[in-house]
Order: sequence, then structure tokens, then C-alpha cells
Amino acid sequence: MQPRRRNRPFGAIPASGLSLVCIGVLAVGVSAAVAKVASTGSGKAAAPFVVNYAVPPATIDPGQVCSLEDNGFVSSLYVTLVQYKAKPVPGAGAGITQEDTTGFAPYLAKSWKITNGGKTYTFTLRSGAKFPDGKPMDANAVKYTYQRLLTMGGCGAYFMSAGQGDPIIKAIQAPNPTTLVIQLTRPEALLLHTLTQPNLGIVEPSLVEANGGVQKGKPNQWLASHYAGGGPYVLESYDPSRQAVFAANPSFFGSKPLESKVIVNFITSDPTLLLQARSGNANITVGLTKKSVASLRSQSCCRVVSVSAPLWQLIGLPNEFPPFDNVKFREALTYAVPYQQILSKVAYGFGKIYYGPLPPAFTTFRAALEKPRAFDLAKAKELIGASGVKLPVNAEMVIREGVNDQEQIATIVQGVWKTLGVNLTIRKLAAGPYANAIYADTKKYTLVRFDGPSVTDPEWLLEYDTRCNSMFNTSDYCNPTADALLNKTHSILDPAKRQAIWDQVTKMWVAASPRIPVYEDDYTIVLKKGVNHYYYAQDGFTLNKWGR
Repeated sequence: MQPRRRNRPFGAIPASGLSLVCIGVLAVGVSAAVAKVASTGSGKAAAPFVVNYAVPPATIDPGQVCSLEDNGFVSSLYVTLVQYKAKPVPGAGAGITQEDTTGFAPYLAKSWKITNGGKTYTFTLRSGAKFPDGKPMDANAVKYTYQRLLTMGGCGAYFMSAGQGDPIIKAIQAPNPTTLVIQLTRPEALLLHTLTQPNLGIVEPSLVEANGGVQKGKPNQWLASHYAGGGPYVLESYDPSRQAVFAANPSFFGSKPLESKVIVNFITSDPTLLLQARSGNANITVGLTKKSVASLRSQSCCRVVSVSAPLWQLIGLPNEFPPFDNVKFREALTYAVPYQQILSKVAYGFGKIYYGPLPPAFTTFRAALEKPRAFDLAKAKELIGASGVKLPVNAEMVIREGVNDQEQIATIVQGVWKTLGVNLTIRKLAAGPYANAIYADTKKYTLVRFDGPSVTDPEWLLEYDTRCNSMFNTSDYCNPTADALLNKTHSILDPAKRQAIWDQVTKMWVAASPRIPVYEDDYTIVLKKGVNHYYYAQDGFTLNKWGR
């Protein structure tokens, strides 16, 4: 079979493939004014608020971050035009909230209107908003930021085009300091969603220009480890291998952070993270394994918060490579996964089982269309017989080195599939080679991957997850009919009409059995006793809304 050509949108760089190097402890106060801001602070707590985090960011340039972890890390340092509304986390108690992706709230933009058939967005900005050194955070700064992203390429440009494979921005205008106009080449229902994302955080133009500026197709090395924002926090210091210190920004136009100073420690050792959570050395612990989280459920030291999130563990199947190009063979394998055992022994109950392209946390998820598939070896053997595939089949399963849950899933599945005559060899890859395996043009191996979209909308997810020519299509699934349906959604704003398309795509996807969603992963966080405020966002970090 002739391999399909994949497009790397705007030179997008997978987060794990970034080669930006940060060296040493950096004093990140970008000027005397910022240093003064960092020393004054605001908020009610005298002692620093400590967050222990398992995943140090690859870069802190909002225009270059690609992963959910890195996106979230910069969210409190930069301001976006709009933001999502908030809602309570069910059953978590007062003070524990999460973003509500069905509604938008003002941020730097006070208001906006959509005209010209959905192709022109006009934003009215706050007057008087400033960066920490006093320079205006106005429409010109927003225009500069967005044009910078489009010029550099990478994930920032991908976000500027609302997760599409082709650019959608026709023009960006700043007719006066408080008015920004974005003109699109066509209507796009996801534009407001993408404008909430940390990747589109507003940078200070003069500061960026003084430190490398903007070069076509190239990242700004200085911003990889420095700060040029105007969000709720300034970055007081940053050691990319050890620690980041955030100080409240008194010149911030919005609500002040709950804590005046936050220290984020980067700790990759799960036993160390667990020990510090138990001992009370961390106010919030992010990134513990599910096993460690489960061990803290009944401890008096802590409170475990679990949020239903559109994140999942999947097994990718190479749809273009025999015998995985046989739909009945793929379907057989979906019945040869002990889902409940994995949910219990790997995820420790923090998750949900389903079968389909959209996870249960999506508001567009329809349980009747994405019913879980049972663990049924008899049915799996029957389907393999009907497929005509000759056994035994030898195949590889690729996992990321050091990721315990992936190795557990692979080992369990390896044992079960062997009974069917499908012999798996597990291959562990370091972060860089693993990313290359995921984004390869044609895959001849199965793989285990943890995934989830930054924007929790089917259009965003399906654009990169199922498109025939997408480099992010984990299983090389290609359905031109589904692509044609997806093309129609860009200009449709009516939720009911969009839902009808998602339902059609879902039915096609389920019938094709292109891959195996093992379980939707509930996001878990550990709060020290006395921490009463926590806000969950898909991108992970909203430090200004965390506190005692």
C-alpha cells in the first residue's frame, strides 16, 4: 500500500522533540521594574505556596510549547484575550472548580462581536492594562503576539489556525489601542476556544525585540527560559532542572492571585513526590502515579481530587500495515483487552471505559454510540477466523521508556494476545525516538500512548486525530468520507447540526475499529490539608487560582 503523505502543520514540533536548551539558574526578572514587582507581591499568605511537579517544561515560550503540561505551566504568566468560564467539580466540595468549555468570559478583551458571516471578530480591550515594566498591553501588543506566532511557525501557529492543517487568518488589525480585529478566510467555530489557550498568551513586543526578535520558522531561544508576559504572576527565578519561583504581579489588571509567592519544584521521582506529599512539604502535588495517589486516599495529610478529563490511554494500531489493515482483525483485538483489569490494576479506578473516537468527558460524547467493548476472547478468536488472517502474527508494541503505566498495559496485553497467536515484542524508546515513532509517516507497529486535546471539541480532536494526512494521526486511520464531513463543520455554528456530524463520524469510526481506547484517565491532584482552592484546566496549571 502506498503510504499517505503527512503534512507537518506550520512546522509544528512535538513537545518531546524540542531541542531548546536551558542552562543554569536564571534570574528571570527582565528589568528593574520586574525585579521590583517580584519583591513586592500581593495576596494573603506570608509563607510561600509549594507545588511539587513531576514534569519539568521543555520550554516556557508560550509560542513554542506543545504539550498539555508545558501549555499549563505558562498560563499564569501570560494573559489571553478571552478565557473559559468556571464551574464546580462535582462532589469535590467548595473551592474546587474547573474550566467550563461551553462558555467564555472576558479577560484582556472586555467584549467582542462576530460579523461578516462569522469571518470577522472585533474585540474591545481593557484600557490601561500594562506589562510589569509599565508598557501598554494593548491591541498592538496582541497583534504583534499573533503575527509572531504565525511567523515562527510551530505549535503557536497551529493554535492560531484553531488546530487546522491550513492557515485561516486573513488579517490582524489594531485600528486603535483598545480595538483588535481578526479577519478569517472562512468561518471557524473554534476561534474563541483557541484564543483562550496559553499558547496565545500576549508577549511584550519591545522585550522580545530586544532579545532576539522574531525569525521566520525559528524559535526565540531567549524566551525558552525567560519571561515576557503580564499575567497574574511574574517569574522571579527559573532553574529548568530544579525549580521555578512565581511572585504575584501587583500591576496585573485582574483579580490578584490567592498566594503571593509560589515555588514549583521539579521532582521526577515518584517515591520522592509521594514522601513529600505525605509529610506535608508540598501544598499541591502534581504528576503522582495513580498507584501513589490511591495510597493517599485515606491519609489525613491530604485530599485527593479527581476530575473527569478528556485524557486517555490508547493502543494505536497500524491501519495501513498488514494484517492490521484488515478491519475484522483489528476488531478482534479490541475484544482481547482486559479493560476492567487494566482500569483496576493500572489506573487504580481513576478512569472510565468506552469505545469510540470521543472520550466521555466531551459534552458531545454519546454513550449509546460509544459503548465499551467487552473482554471476550472467544469472540476475538471468531473474528480472527473470519478475517482470513493466518496465524501466528508477530508485531512490535512501542512504549515510552520510564512510563510505568504504559509498560504495565503493554505487558498485560502481550500476555493476552499471545493466547490468540499474536506475538508482541515490547520496544521501549526514550522521549525523542518515541515522539518520532508516534509522528512517523507510516507505522508498522502498535504503540501505547497517553493523549488528549488542548481544546475539548470534536473538531479540534478529529482534525489531528483522524485526518488522512495528519502527522498526529496515531493509527494512520483514513476515511475520506469522514474527512468530507469534518470539512463541513468549520462554518457551522449551530451545536445541533455539529452534533449530527460528530455522530456520523463516530459510527464510521466504531465500525472501522482503528485503534483501542483503553480507558479515559481521570486527572488526579493531591492537596495538602488546609488547601481550599484548586482550579482544574485542561492544560493543568492555573496557579493564580490555587491556594489556602
